[in-house]
Amino acid sequence: MQQIIGHSHFRIPSRQFAFIGRVPVFLGLALGLFSCDHLENPVLDILSACDANETPEFTPLTSGVQNILVEDFTAHQCGNCPPAGLELKALEEEYPGRVVPLSIHAGELANTNEQFPIDWRCDEGNQFWDDIASNSNPVGRVNRLPEESTFLSVAQWSEEVEALIDNPAVAGLQLEVDYDDISGKATIHSHVTWFIGLEGAARLALLIVENNIVAPQLWYPQANPPGQGFVENFNHEHLLRGSVTGAKGLVVADSPNAGDADQFCYAFDWNDSWDANHSEVIAVLTRDNGSVIQVLSAHVAE
Repeated sequence: MQQIIGHSHFRIPSRQFAFIGRVPVFLGLALGLFSCDHLENPVLDILSACDANETPEFTPLTSGVQNILVEDFTAHQCGNCPPAGLELKALEEEYPGRVVPLSIHAGELANTNEQFPIDWRCDEGNQFWDDIASNSNPVGRVNRLPEESTFLSVAQWSEEVEALIDNPAVAGLQLEVDYDDISGKATIHSHVTWFIGLEGAARLALLIVENNIVAPQLWYPQANPPGQGFVENFNHEHLLRGSVTGAKGLVVADSPNAGDADQFCYAFDWNDSWDANHSEVIAVLTRDNGSVIQVLSAHVAE
């Protein structure tokens, strides 16, 4: 599926791997797929390079809006966390297509036991949790400002989003995901247009999230709003499952100028423990300090 700052259409052919940017096309570039599932070898083999002629032709953007990444650090044994999820949903609904939600299971309350048997943590989420060095859930980040170590209480999220939503966009993202459910192959095409020059390197991380995961969750009766305690069939949304690029992403530009435009492509074998019909790719463009320049999501398949 293609996303261009809120607009989209489907394209689901089968493609192979290419990496296209401001430098010539690289064939056979190695890129690992990272996964929340605890595999003996979490880095999967990457497909051979594709024919560059099969990549989508993105038109560089001339303008764009600033999207906002809101990260919710949650856990299934955190009884105060479901109300934070409701706040995340409210922000997503208030700013449709502009707020990109990300739910990250992290910390000791994400541990497993007989009631909570599935470990929803992953290396990327653990890295993000280490970045903020928090000792409690729920907390969050809003565009990781002023830097990636900054975290906010749930009550601060709305005010921070409101303060950032009308800022001029430094860059625009376009995103297309091709998924072949027969072969199990997925290809992510991304395009970056720079509206304002940037000093230093920029990184692009491609995160995989999954929706509609039904699993146990604690929700305290004394929480606001109150829950019923142990919820056996809680619907977990926007759950971080892994990444294609690692948590911090790969460098895609070094001190780009206004008007520069770069295109990239990554292909991999889809992890069959993730439901592609309920999954999304979140593209996160960041500065050296980890703060978010731009963010965009696209469905894998529908």
